[in-house]
Amino acid sequence: MSSAGSIATLITLLCGLMLADLFASMHRLIRNRKRVRFHWLPLFTAWYVLIIILKNWWGLVFQGGDEVGVSGWLFFYYAHLLFLFYLVVSAVLPDEIPESGLDLKEFYLENRLYLWGLLACVNFLLLLATLLRPVFTGDPFSWFPVVANTLMLGINLSLAFVRRILYHAVIVSLVFVLVVLEVYGSL
Repeated sequence: MSSAGSIATLITLLCGLMLADLFASMHRLIRNRKRVRFHWLPLFTAWYVLIIILKNWWGLVFQGGDEVGVSGWLFFYYAHLLFLFYLVVSAVLPDEIPESGLDLKEFYLENRLYLWGLLACVNFLLLLATLLRPVFTGDPFSWFPVVANTLMLGINLSLAFVRRILYHAVIVSLVFVLVVLEVYGSL
């Protein structure tokens, strides 16, 4: 197996672990539904995270796999990106349901700094890679990904610090639609 194939396999395994964690968290919520006060926004956010993981797995394995094997800096970058994504998946839904019950809306609001802060770190890493890639690879510089990642960094930071549920509902819905459109456009 080539080095790119080995890296693609590792990325696939890590993304599989992320999906297993997300699915197990959802299973725990459904299994303990009598003790859970559900709210649509945390579940919708988990769906958003699922789409992001699948989109990035697709991009890393099928579009970026060959270049990962070529450059050590890209491997270093992808390793950190995958680590952050795993933390995001682990943060989006609760790990346990207390005997006293769980209000999913309150969990989401109390956990927003951690979850959206991690996603801001992901966007910071993406922004950094966008700025450094031309230096290491000789690829032409493009402003579009710089602007897009800076915008998403700001959005994620705002979601981390703003507690208003209506703000979260609107912004998360908008970024979800943008990610779905991006995925649809790449098919």
